[in-house]
Amino acid sequence: MLEPITKGIDDLGNSLLQALNSVQGIFGKELSVANPIKDSILQLVGNTPLIRLNRIGSEYSGIHFYLKAEFLNPTGSAKDRTALAMFIDAERRGKLRKGMSVVLFGAGSSSISFTWIGKLREYPVYCLVPLHTSQERIQILRSYGAEVSVTNESDNARLAELAASKAQKVNGWIPDESANPANPNFHFKTTGPEIWRDLQGKVGAIVSAPGTGGAITGIGRYLKSQNSRLKVVIAGKQNSSFLRYGRAKDKMEQEAISLPAVYDPKLIDEYFHVSPEEALHLQADLYEKEGIFAGLTTGTVIVGALRLSEKIRESVSNEREPFNIVILSPDKD
Repeated sequence: MLEPITKGIDDLGNSLLQALNSVQGIFGKELSVANPIKDSILQLVGNTPLIRLNRIGSEYSGIHFYLKAEFLNPTGSAKDRTALAMFIDAERRGKLRKGMSVVLFGAGSSSISFTWIGKLREYPVYCLVPLHTSQERIQILRSYGAEVSVTNESDNARLAELAASKAQKVNGWIPDESANPANPNFHFKTTGPEIWRDLQGKVGAIVSAPGTGGAITGIGRYLKSQNSRLKVVIAGKQNSSFLRYGRAKDKMEQEAISLPAVYDPKLIDEYFHVSPEEALHLQADLYEKEGIFAGLTTGTVIVGALRLSEKIRESVSNEREPFNIVILSPDKD
Protein backbone atom coordinates (compact mmCIF):
# COMPACT_ATOMS: atom_id res chain seq x y z
CA MET A 1 0.00 0.00 0.00
CA LEU A 2 2.78 2.41 0.94
CA GLU A 3 5.02 1.54 -2.01
CA PRO A 4 2.99 3.40 -4.69
CA ILE A 5 2.75 6.46 -2.39
CA THR A 6 6.51 6.40 -1.75
CA LYS A 7 7.22 6.06 -5.44
CA GLY A 8 4.90 8.97 -6.17
CA ILE A 9 6.73 11.18 -3.66
CA ASP A 10 10.10 10.19 -5.14
CA ASP A 11 8.88 10.93 -8.66
CA LEU A 12 7.59 14.33 -7.53
CA GLY A 13 10.91 15.15 -5.88
CA ASN A 14 12.85 14.17 -8.99
CA SER A 15 10.52 16.25 -11.16
CA LEU A 16 11.09 19.30 -8.95
CA LEU A 17 14.88 18.87 -9.13
CA GLN A 18 14.72 18.53 -12.91
CA ALA A 19 12.61 21.69 -13.08
CA LEU A 20 15.11 23.60 -10.93
CA ASN A 21 17.99 22.40 -13.08
CA SER A 22 16.10 23.49 -16.20
CA VAL A 23 15.59 26.95 -14.72
CA GLN A 24 19.28 27.05 -13.86
CA GLY A 25 20.15 26.20 -17.44
CA ILE A 26 17.84 28.86 -18.85
CA PHE A 27 18.99 31.71 -16.64
CA GLY A 28 22.62 30.68 -16.19
CA LYS A 29 22.45 31.28 -12.44
CA GLU A 30 23.64 28.93 -9.73
CA LEU A 31 20.76 27.63 -7.64
CA SER A 32 21.15 26.01 -4.24
CA VAL A 33 20.00 22.53 -5.29
CA ALA A 34 20.75 19.78 -2.78
CA ASN A 35 23.59 17.50 -3.87
CA PRO A 36 24.33 15.36 -0.80
CA ILE A 37 26.55 12.76 -2.49
CA LYS A 38 30.23 13.72 -2.69
CA ASP A 39 32.91 11.74 -4.52
CA SER A 40 35.55 12.85 -2.00
CA ILE A 41 35.81 14.75 1.28
CA LEU A 42 37.79 17.34 -0.70
CA GLN A 43 34.53 18.41 -2.35
CA LEU A 44 33.51 19.83 1.03
CA VAL A 45 36.24 22.46 0.79
CA GLY A 46 34.66 25.84 0.05
CA ASN A 47 31.07 26.85 -0.60
CA THR A 48 30.82 27.85 3.05
CA PRO A 49 27.63 29.69 4.03
CA LEU A 50 27.04 33.31 4.90
CA ILE A 51 25.40 33.60 8.34
CA ARG A 52 23.42 36.77 9.10
CA LEU A 53 24.27 38.33 12.47
CA ASN A 54 21.05 39.47 14.13
CA ARG A 55 22.13 41.02 17.43
CA ILE A 56 25.74 42.05 16.97
CA GLY A 57 25.77 45.40 15.16
CA SER A 58 21.98 45.80 15.40
CA GLU A 59 22.48 49.39 16.56
CA TYR A 60 23.63 50.33 13.06
CA SER A 61 20.45 50.96 11.12
CA GLY A 62 20.70 50.11 7.43
CA ILE A 63 23.81 47.95 7.84
CA HIS A 64 23.65 44.14 7.73
CA PHE A 65 26.46 41.85 8.85
CA TYR A 66 27.16 38.44 7.31
CA LEU A 67 29.72 35.98 8.66
CA LYS A 68 31.52 34.01 5.92
CA ALA A 69 31.81 30.76 7.89
CA GLU A 70 35.19 29.42 6.77
CA PHE A 71 35.39 27.48 10.04
CA LEU A 72 32.97 25.02 8.36
CA ASN A 73 35.68 23.76 6.02
CA PRO A 74 36.64 20.13 6.83
CA THR A 75 39.56 20.86 9.18
CA GLY A 76 37.94 24.00 10.51
CA SER A 77 39.70 26.78 8.64
CA ALA A 78 40.02 28.71 5.38
CA LYS A 79 43.50 27.21 5.02
CA ASP A 80 41.84 24.12 3.52
CA ARG A 81 41.24 26.23 0.41
CA THR A 82 44.85 27.43 0.34
CA ALA A 83 46.28 23.96 0.83
CA LEU A 84 44.06 22.34 -1.81
CA ALA A 85 44.89 25.07 -4.32
CA MET A 86 48.62 24.74 -3.77
CA PHE A 87 48.62 20.94 -3.96
CA ILE A 88 46.72 21.02 -7.25
CA ASP A 89 49.03 23.72 -8.64
CA ALA A 90 52.23 21.94 -7.52
CA GLU A 91 51.10 18.64 -9.05
CA ARG A 92 50.13 20.29 -12.34
CA ARG A 93 53.48 22.05 -12.57
CA GLY A 94 55.45 18.92 -11.68
CA LYS A 95 56.83 20.43 -8.48
CA LEU A 96 55.16 17.67 -6.48
CA ARG A 97 55.15 14.09 -7.79
CA LYS A 98 54.47 10.64 -6.44
CA GLY A 99 57.38 9.45 -4.35
CA MET A 100 57.99 12.92 -2.94
CA SER A 101 57.08 14.15 0.53
CA VAL A 102 55.70 17.38 1.98
CA VAL A 103 57.73 19.40 4.50
CA LEU A 104 55.99 21.95 6.71
CA PHE A 105 57.05 24.23 9.52
CA GLY A 106 54.89 25.78 12.22
CA ALA A 107 51.88 24.40 14.08
CA GLY A 108 49.09 26.67 12.85
CA SER A 109 45.97 26.00 10.82
CA SER A 110 48.01 25.89 7.61
CA SER A 111 50.04 22.93 8.82
CA ILE A 112 46.87 21.05 9.74
CA SER A 113 45.31 21.70 6.33
CA PHE A 114 48.45 20.75 4.39
CA THR A 115 48.90 17.62 6.52
CA TRP A 116 45.28 16.58 5.96
CA ILE A 117 45.41 16.96 2.18
CA GLY A 118 48.88 15.44 2.02
CA LYS A 119 47.55 12.36 3.79
CA LEU A 120 44.57 12.17 1.41
CA ARG A 121 46.85 12.45 -1.63
CA GLU A 122 49.25 9.87 -0.17
CA TYR A 123 52.33 11.99 0.44
CA PRO A 124 54.43 11.52 3.60
CA VAL A 125 54.22 14.75 5.63
CA TYR A 126 56.96 16.06 7.92
CA CYS A 127 56.24 19.00 10.18
CA LEU A 128 58.83 20.99 12.15
CA VAL A 129 57.36 22.91 15.06
CA PRO A 130 58.86 25.44 17.50
CA LEU A 131 59.86 24.46 21.03
CA HIS A 132 56.92 26.23 22.71
CA THR A 133 54.28 24.26 20.74
CA SER A 134 51.67 22.72 23.04
CA GLN A 135 51.40 18.95 23.36
CA GLU A 136 47.76 19.23 22.29
CA ARG A 137 48.73 20.88 19.01
CA ILE A 138 51.47 18.34 18.37
CA GLN A 139 48.99 15.52 18.96
CA ILE A 140 46.48 17.09 16.54
CA LEU A 141 49.12 17.24 13.80
CA ARG A 142 50.12 13.65 14.46
CA SER A 143 46.47 12.59 14.39
CA TYR A 144 46.14 14.12 10.93
CA GLY A 145 49.16 12.10 9.80
CA ALA A 146 52.24 14.32 10.18
CA GLU A 147 55.57 13.13 11.46
CA VAL A 148 56.23 15.95 13.91
CA SER A 149 59.69 17.10 15.03
CA VAL A 150 59.95 19.58 17.88
CA THR A 151 62.87 21.94 17.30
CA ASN A 152 64.77 24.26 19.63
CA GLU A 153 63.81 27.21 17.45
CA SER A 154 61.07 29.81 17.84
CA ASP A 155 62.03 32.11 14.96
CA ASN A 156 60.13 31.49 11.70
CA ALA A 157 63.14 32.30 9.54
CA ARG A 158 65.23 29.70 11.35
CA LEU A 159 62.38 27.16 11.12
CA ALA A 160 62.24 27.78 7.37
CA GLU A 161 65.97 27.04 7.11
CA LEU A 162 65.54 23.77 9.00
CA ALA A 163 62.61 22.85 6.74
CA ALA A 164 64.71 23.50 3.63
CA SER A 165 67.43 21.21 5.00
CA LYS A 166 64.85 18.51 5.78
CA ALA A 167 63.35 18.80 2.29
CA GLN A 168 66.74 18.09 0.71
CA LYS A 169 67.04 14.90 2.75
CA VAL A 170 63.57 13.50 2.07
CA ASN A 171 62.95 14.75 -1.49
CA GLY A 172 60.39 17.17 -0.08
CA TRP A 173 58.18 19.95 -1.37
CA ILE A 174 57.75 22.98 0.89
CA PRO A 175 54.50 24.89 0.37
CA ASP A 176 55.12 28.64 0.52
CA GLU A 177 51.70 30.20 0.89
CA SER A 178 53.19 33.66 1.43
CA ALA A 179 54.65 33.70 -2.08
CA ASN A 180 52.60 31.22 -4.11
CA PRO A 181 50.07 32.95 -6.41
CA ALA A 182 47.87 29.82 -6.26
CA ASN A 183 46.86 31.08 -2.80
CA PRO A 184 45.10 34.34 -3.81
CA ASN A 185 44.08 32.91 -7.20
CA PHE A 186 41.98 30.20 -5.55
CA HIS A 187 40.17 32.78 -3.43
CA PHE A 188 39.59 34.82 -6.60
CA LYS A 189 38.05 31.76 -8.25
CA THR A 190 36.03 30.47 -5.29
CA THR A 191 35.58 32.57 -2.15
CA GLY A 192 34.96 35.89 -3.87
CA PRO A 193 32.39 34.49 -6.37
CA GLU A 194 30.62 32.64 -3.54
CA ILE A 195 30.11 35.87 -1.62
CA TRP A 196 28.95 37.74 -4.72
CA ARG A 197 26.56 34.93 -5.65
CA ASP A 198 25.04 34.47 -2.20
CA LEU A 199 24.35 38.18 -1.71
CA GLN A 200 23.26 38.55 -5.34
CA GLY A 201 25.91 41.20 -5.89
CA LYS A 202 24.75 43.38 -3.00
CA VAL A 203 28.09 43.56 -1.20
CA GLY A 204 29.19 46.81 0.37
CA ALA A 205 32.38 45.73 2.13
CA ILE A 206 34.53 42.74 2.99
CA VAL A 207 36.48 42.74 6.28
CA SER A 208 39.28 40.28 7.05
CA ALA A 209 42.30 39.73 9.26
CA PRO A 210 45.46 39.66 7.13
CA GLY A 211 47.04 36.20 7.67
CA THR A 212 49.38 35.87 4.68
CA GLY A 213 47.23 38.37 2.78
CA GLY A 214 46.30 35.77 0.17
CA ALA A 215 42.61 35.45 1.07
CA ILE A 216 41.83 39.18 1.22
CA THR A 217 43.83 39.76 -1.97
CA GLY A 218 41.97 37.10 -3.96
CA ILE A 219 38.55 38.00 -2.55
CA GLY A 220 39.17 41.72 -2.85
CA ARG A 221 40.31 41.44 -6.48
CA TYR A 222 37.21 39.52 -7.45
CA LEU A 223 34.72 41.70 -5.59
CA LYS A 224 36.29 44.94 -6.83
CA SER A 225 36.23 43.58 -10.37
CA GLN A 226 32.46 43.41 -9.93
CA ASN A 227 32.07 46.71 -8.06
CA SER A 228 35.02 49.10 -7.88
CA ARG A 229 33.36 51.11 -5.07
CA LEU A 230 33.23 48.14 -2.72
CA LYS A 231 35.36 48.57 0.42
CA VAL A 232 38.10 46.09 1.30
CA VAL A 233 39.09 46.33 4.96
CA ILE A 234 41.77 44.78 7.17
CA ALA A 235 41.55 44.47 10.95
CA GLY A 236 44.52 43.23 12.95
CA LYS A 237 47.08 43.68 15.67
CA GLN A 238 48.81 47.03 15.92
CA ASN A 239 52.32 45.60 15.53
CA SER A 240 51.58 43.49 12.43
CA SER A 241 53.41 44.45 9.25
CA PHE A 242 50.04 44.99 7.51
CA LEU A 243 48.86 47.52 10.08
CA ARG A 244 52.25 49.27 10.12
CA TYR A 245 52.02 49.54 6.35
CA GLY A 246 48.55 51.05 6.69
CA ARG A 247 49.86 53.64 9.16
CA ALA A 248 52.92 54.53 7.07
CA LYS A 249 53.01 58.23 6.18
CA ASP A 250 54.73 58.01 2.81
CA LYS A 251 55.87 55.60 0.10
CA MET A 252 59.42 55.42 1.41
CA GLU A 253 58.20 54.27 4.81
CA GLN A 254 55.89 51.72 3.17
CA GLU A 255 58.70 50.27 1.04
CA ALA A 256 60.74 49.62 4.19
CA ILE A 257 58.03 47.25 5.50
CA SER A 258 58.26 43.63 4.37
CA LEU A 259 54.93 42.16 3.23
CA PRO A 260 54.09 38.70 1.83
CA ALA A 261 54.43 38.50 -1.95
CA VAL A 262 50.83 37.29 -2.35
CA TYR A 263 49.43 40.42 -0.71
CA ASP A 264 48.28 43.38 -2.80
CA PRO A 265 48.05 46.46 -0.54
CA LYS A 266 46.56 48.59 -3.35
CA LEU A 267 43.25 46.81 -2.79
CA ILE A 268 42.86 47.92 0.82
CA ASP A 269 40.64 50.89 1.64
CA GLU A 270 40.76 50.83 5.45
CA TYR A 271 42.94 49.45 8.23
CA PHE A 272 41.69 49.05 11.81
CA HIS A 273 43.87 48.23 14.80
CA VAL A 274 42.17 45.84 17.23
CA SER A 275 43.49 45.00 20.70
CA PRO A 276 43.49 41.40 22.02
CA GLU A 277 40.96 42.44 24.69
CA GLU A 278 38.54 43.81 22.09
CA ALA A 279 38.88 40.67 19.99
CA LEU A 280 38.25 38.41 22.99
CA HIS A 281 35.17 40.43 23.96
CA LEU A 282 33.61 40.13 20.50
CA GLN A 283 34.53 36.45 20.27
CA ALA A 284 32.53 35.90 23.47
CA ASP A 285 29.70 38.11 22.18
CA LEU A 286 29.48 36.04 19.02
CA TYR A 287 28.67 32.96 21.05
CA GLU A 288 26.47 34.68 23.64
CA LYS A 289 24.40 36.67 21.14
CA GLU A 290 24.51 34.58 17.98
CA GLY A 291 25.29 31.05 19.18
CA ILE A 292 28.40 30.84 16.97
CA PHE A 293 31.71 29.67 18.36
CA ALA A 294 34.62 30.76 16.19
CA GLY A 295 38.27 31.63 16.74
CA LEU A 296 39.74 34.76 18.29
CA THR A 297 40.61 36.10 14.84
CA THR A 298 36.89 36.27 14.06
CA GLY A 299 36.50 38.53 17.10
CA THR A 300 39.18 40.79 15.61
CA VAL A 301 37.39 40.96 12.26
CA ILE A 302 34.01 41.72 13.87
CA VAL A 303 35.57 44.65 15.74
CA GLY A 304 36.86 45.92 12.39
CA ALA A 305 33.38 45.60 10.86
CA LEU A 306 31.85 47.58 13.73
CA ARG A 307 34.51 50.30 13.39
CA LEU A 308 33.76 50.55 9.69
CA SER A 309 30.02 50.78 10.46
CA GLU A 310 30.60 53.65 12.87
CA LYS A 311 32.56 55.46 10.19
CA ILE A 312 29.99 55.05 7.39
CA ARG A 313 26.69 54.95 9.30
CA GLU A 314 25.59 58.46 8.33
CA SER A 315 26.49 58.08 4.67
CA VAL A 316 24.44 54.88 4.27
CA SER A 317 21.50 55.72 6.56
CA ASN A 318 19.32 57.08 3.74
CA GLU A 319 20.01 54.30 1.25
CA ARG A 320 17.02 52.27 0.05
CA GLU A 321 18.84 48.95 0.37
CA PRO A 322 20.96 47.77 3.32
CA PHE A 323 24.73 48.12 3.20
CA ASN A 324 26.01 44.54 3.51
CA ILE A 325 29.30 43.91 5.29
CA VAL A 326 30.88 40.45 4.93
CA ILE A 327 33.04 39.33 7.86
CA LEU A 328 35.57 36.66 6.93
CA SER A 329 35.62 34.15 9.81
CA PRO A 330 38.79 32.18 9.07
CA ASP A 331 38.79 29.38 11.65
CA LYS A 332 37.30 27.79 14.73
CA ASP A 333 40.46 27.89 16.89
